This record gives sequence, C-alpha cells and structure tokens, in this order.
Amino acid sequence: MPIRIKRVSALVSLCLAQAAFCPLMALGQEAQFDMDILKNRGLDTTLGNYFADAAKFLPGRRPVSLTINGKEKGTVTARFGDKGQLCVDRAFLQSAGLQVPSALRGDKTDESGCYDYQKDYPSTVITPLPGEESLSIVVPQEALSNDIVMPENMTHGGTAAMLNYSLISSQYRYGDGSSRYDQLSLENGFNFHDWLLRSRQSLSRTDGNTQNDVLYTYVQHTFESKKTLMQAGQINISNTLFSGASISGVQFIPESSLAGTSGSGVTVTGMAHSAQARVEIKQNGRVIHSTLVPAGPFTLDDVQVISGTSPLDVTVTETDGSQSHYTIAADALRGNTLSRPQGLAIAMGRTRDKGDNDRQPWLATVSDGWHLKPWMNLSAGAMTAQQYNALATQLDVQALPGLMASATLRASQDSYGDNKGHSTTLNIGYSAANNLSFSASATRYSEGYRELTDTLDDDFSQYAGQYSVNTSWSHPWLGSFSLGYSLDKGADGDRDSRYVNASWGKTFRWATVSVNWQNLLNPAHDDNHRDNQNYGDMLYVNVSVPLGSQRISAYTHQRDDETRNGLNLSGDLSRNTYYSVSVERDKEESQNSFNGSVNSNLHYTQLGLSAGKDGTDNTNTSVTLNGGIVAHSNGVTFSPYAIQDTFGIASVNDHVSGVEIETPDGPVWTDHWGQAVVPSLPAYQPARVEMNTETLPKNIDVNNGISMAAAGHGAVSNISFSVLNVRRAMLNVTMSDGRPVPKNGTLVDGEGNYVTTVVDDGLVFLNDVESIKSLILVNEDGQRQCEIHYHLAEKGHQNELYEQTKGVCQ
Repeated sequence: MPIRIKRVSALVSLCLAQAAFCPLMALGQEAQFDMDILKNRGLDTTLGNYFADAAKFLPGRRPVSLTINGKEKGTVTARFGDKGQLCVDRAFLQSAGLQVPSALRGDKTDESGCYDYQKDYPSTVITPLPGEESLSIVVPQEALSNDIVMPENMTHGGTAAMLNYSLISSQYRYGDGSSRYDQLSLENGFNFHDWLLRSRQSLSRTDGNTQNDVLYTYVQHTFESKKTLMQAGQINISNTLFSGASISGVQFIPESSLAGTSGSGVTVTGMAHSAQARVEIKQNGRVIHSTLVPAGPFTLDDVQVISGTSPLDVTVTETDGSQSHYTIAADALRGNTLSRPQGLAIAMGRTRDKGDNDRQPWLATVSDGWHLKPWMNLSAGAMTAQQYNALATQLDVQALPGLMASATLRASQDSYGDNKGHSTTLNIGYSAANNLSFSASATRYSEGYRELTDTLDDDFSQYAGQYSVNTSWSHPWLGSFSLGYSLDKGADGDRDSRYVNASWGKTFRWATVSVNWQNLLNPAHDDNHRDNQNYGDMLYVNVSVPLGSQRISAYTHQRDDETRNGLNLSGDLSRNTYYSVSVERDKEESQNSFNGSVNSNLHYTQLGLSAGKDGTDNTNTSVTLNGGIVAHSNGVTFSPYAIQDTFGIASVNDHVSGVEIETPDGPVWTDHWGQAVVPSLPAYQPARVEMNTETLPKNIDVNNGISMAAAGHGAVSNISFSVLNVRRAMLNVTMSDGRPVPKNGTLVDGEGNYVTTVVDDGLVFLNDVESIKSLILVNEDGQRQCEIHYHLAEKGHQNELYEQTKGVCQ
C-alpha cells in the first residue's frame, strides 16, 4: 500500500522528545518533565503538560491498528479528542464491526462529540496504545455487529431500476456449410421500499429463426414481523415435500435469512472474573475458537466445531494469569447441529405449462415443519388441485453424533388418470471423525403414484424405485477416494438403469492428479447407445502442474473405444483476465483439435472470447458479454456482475474514479462519478464492503475505508466512503538573511496551535497545506520569531505524494 504520511509531524516530534519524556509515559502515572531538555530539543514546553499523566494520541483523526476482543481487525481511522481520548462515532463503529447505538445512527457528518460507548455496553474496555499506533477494545458479544442482525437494525427502503444481461454469439463452420446461434437473456425490474419486481426474457436466433420467451414475471416482499416472504406472479412453488411446479399465482414462504437456521448451533457459556479474560476452546488438541470477553457471564454462539464426536476443552485465562478449565461433552453438541425445518409455506395458483393433455389445473398447497426435539424434526404437507390430491410427511432424526436419517411418505390420488398410489423414501448419512462418510437413499414407488406434473403427461412412465449408495474417504498420504452406485428400476417392462462411479485424487508437492471413472452396467439393453450418448464406460485422467500463476494439465479421456489425449495451459494474464489454450488428439480419427479462450473483467462488464478448430475443416468462434446496470437517484452505474434481490450503490466523495471496492461478489470499480454497484448483499446479515486503498490517487487519504452493510431483503443500500483530498508539501525554508530555519524549531498557526516541527535544517513538512492559513516560527517561550511565506501551484497533482517548494521566514 502506498505510504501515507498523515502522522509524520506527530511522529517526528514525539521521537525527538523520546529521551525527555517517553520513558516516564510508559509508567502510566503522572510525570514531571525537565523543561530545559524540552527547550534544548526545540519542543513546545506545553507538550510536557499534555503528556504528564500518560501516553496519549494527539487530537484529530489518524489511522490506527485495531484489535477487537483479541482479534486484529486491520487499520481503521479513529478520531481522538483534546485529552487524547477515543471519540467513538458512527464511521469508526462501522469500520470496527461494532454495533452502532441508536443515538449515533443519524450521525451523517461523523463529527459528533466524543460519545461514551460504555453507556450502551458498560463492560467495554478501551485501551489506547499510542506508542504502537494501535487500539485494543474488549466488548461483550452483543456489541459485535457480526452477531445475529435484527431487522430493526437493517437498512431499509431505497429505489432503483436494474437490468441484467447475458449475450452469447457463436458461429460454426464445417466443410462447405455454417451455422450461427445468438442468444440474449435479460432480467429486468426495480426495487421500491423493500418491494421488488423481476422479469426474465430470452431472445434467441438460430440460423435466422428467432424465438422469444418470457420466462417469468413476479413481485416479492418480505413481511419482517411474520418472517415471511411473499411472491406473486409467475413463480416456482417452494415446498420441500412436493416437486416444485411452475404456477401463475401467489405463495408465502419463510424468509430463510430470518429463520435463524444458519450457524453450527453449538453454544459455549461460562463466567469471566476480569475485564479482559481470554477464552480458548480446543477440540482434538486444536484451538478452534479464541476471544477476549469482559467480566461477567459470557455466551459464545455458533462455535464452529471440527467434529461432532469429540468433547470441547474450554479454558478461561484471567488477566492475572489464573485459569479455570472445564469440558463440554460430545453428547452435549449432538442435537444442536440438526437445522430447523422449513416453516409454514402456502401457495396457490394455476400451473403454467400445458401438458400433452392440454390441462392447466388450479392448485393449492400447504406445508409446515416442527423442531420437536434438538435431534428431531417433523414436516407435513398437502396439495390439492383439479382432479388431484396429495399428502406428505417427513421425519428427520439425528440418531447418533454424525448419523442423520430421514423418512418421507407421500400419497397421491389422480382422478383424471384414475391412478392412486404412494412413495416411500429413506435417507441415511454418516460422517466419522476419520474423514470417512457414507450415504444411502432408497425410494420405492407404487404403480399408481403421481406427482402433479406427472399427470400432465399422458405418456408418463413411473419408475418402480430409485436407489443410491455413496461413500468417501480421505487420507493425508493416500489422497481422497469415492465410490458410488445408483439404480433406477423400471416398471411395466421398462429397462433398469445402473451406474457405478469411482474417483481418486491427490495433491503432491509438484502436481495434482485425479482419476474419474463411470460405468453404465447394462449398456447392452440400449441398441442405440452411441446416438444418445449413454456410453457404457468412461475414464478421465488428469495431471495438473502449477507454474507460478500458470497451470499446465495433461489429460486422457476414454469413452468405450474412443480415446482423446490433450494438453491445456491456463492462467492469469492479469488480475482480471484469465486465459486457456488447449490442444487435443483424437486417437481413433487421427485428428487434432485446438481451442483457446480469454475471459476478462473489464470493471464494468465481463467479456469472453473463444475460438477453436476441430480436424481440418471445422471451426468455431464465440463471444459472451455479461453484467448488470442499475439506474438510481444519482445516475446510471454499470456492474460486471448480475444484480441480485438486495444490492447497494457504493460512492466515494470527491468523485474519485477507478477505486477498487471489495464486495461479497468480488471486486468492483468506481466510475467517473465515483460510484460503483455492490451487486448483492446477504439479506439480514452483515456484509463487509472495503475500499482497496492501493488504488487511490496518492493525494487522497482514507477517512473511512471499511463499511459493514446490513440490509433488509429487497433494500437498496447507499454505502458511502469518505476520503480526504490532501495537499502535502515539503518546504525548504530560509530566514530573511538566507540561513536555513534551525532544526527542531516549533511552528504554530495564527492562533498559536501547534502545527509541526522543523525536521531538519530548513526542512518543513506540511501534511494538509490547505488547512493552514499561516505558519509562524516561535522560540522556546512561545514568542513569535517570523512568519513563513511560500507559494504553491493553484492546483495539486493527483499522483504526487507531496509537492516541493521554497519558503522564506520573515
């Protein structure tokens, strides 16, 4: 990161005075300074009074290294008051990832008084460390903004229109013929006060034949008090017990982000006796969680464990070195890892797709789930439609640590086709601590069972059953293994379909090797298997060798008696541009093929180019273009990524363009007006949006480069970054008789406020020239000696860290 010299003057003055009073400051008690030493060093004697009681930060804003509960948070900008105390404001709390009290949420200027954060969180401990340019803060867990975020603390509202686009254009040439395919996929809509409208269309053209399809149009809104999401229009049913039919209608489903189902579910509680006690949690001898807590009872939610079969060892170390230790048994972790089922979901409407029988029945469906025990869930649902009814229930159980099982029973009655039946599904999954996992699934259908969508197809043929078994195991030396088997058992004379697959992979110091194999066990039943590509045996072997930021891979691909061998070279051309080049040899046809592609993030859109040649006559080329556009109150802004339900507009004051901002979707860049789209924000969850200060012009200082955004579903957030356009200057100053201004001379402004110190004979550094109206040299007694006059260009240069000029003290 470019060096920022915002603290030069303060550091210089403190270092020059180190022998005079730094050793005494470290004692943390009131000290008496030798004023003669300060005078001899050319320092203002009032500095001794300022630092008499303890080491302090000088007043004003400055970057500091921040630690919260023992975890480093990086560098943030903090404001300090006249007595060196931390002035907590909205910008600092957001950068630090701390909860913003209601009294500061309306603080738009970030220049409020020194707010007392301990009024809201009394156990907060703030420790300034000016000698290290750092701050250490210990807060209770509820003060952390990355805890569960309540809807009332969210950003709501906002209005913007959006458009996502995806363009594909491909052309194929073969022999004396050619073919062209173009497709434009558009998703457009707008957000208005947490309501949103979305519509998706697809326009395609194949060799001059055009087709236009409207895929869906719907409105959506979250009713936060009910934790319910409403969708109306052309939608897909979100029901965990029945297959999702596409309908024109309305549905109410749980808002998953408010359901509180995320996280590990493991909670650790305890008691601390000192203000900055350290809690360390170990499992299998490894530290999995460490934090500082204030005095009193503490609760740590959603501790990420590495095994559900091993106990947790908890150690609380007090500030005096004393320790308390206790163990949480593995059985206590068991039930908490079973996530809650989907809650109440209701949908009603008319099916959109016409079947072979030209039917579009009206339907209604309802389902709900209950968390009966920490280790047991129960779900049930019903669906009714014209000439169709169905019921379903599901039981989920965590029988033992690492062992999950579920059973689902469905029954249906199809009056139109005179069918009646049921299906039964059993699932089991097991994860052991030794990197071994196993899963199995079995579904049995009676002859007359039908899903609603099945009844729309007169030629539908039901399977008798579907079965699968999978297992995997990994070892540090031997690599990762997997083996799977699946069976689709036909009914009424239809053939069975059996597959077996296996894989192995391992990363060596010099290469990564992978082998994948799949076999259709009964290909002989398919006399035309080459035409429908149900190949009986497929093998793929790949060896990949990293070469710095590039990677070269050699592979062989075998399908029955066809074998292809190839080489691929891929890597980054730049940070935002990726390429891939490959050559392949068809052993049976004795033909070579070549393919190449380049994909680039152009900051405001994404472009992909590819071309290939197969054999002697066949060639292909394609172009892709993807991105999004947002129209909002401050203009139109382009995004290289698709816009989602909840998004934001980031802005940098002073219209600074080309600044990189890291978002949950990846980096974006500000445009000519200093704005960029944050294409997605997780609803009701905190998200870190951070400015890359390395991309700022050299004459720009960051006031607030980190923002913790938290928005309601469908909101459009305005995320502002504050920067300072600073003109710095290095002055070569002489007295009126031509002698350089003496080293260590003290410089003040017109009101007698300390500005800086002469760092060397005739050398003066000014951090913010435009804020200094006058610059006066004073002696040891604070008496005026002369005023420095200098001249700078009318406008500073963006990419200069500081300007140089001459000055005269008269």
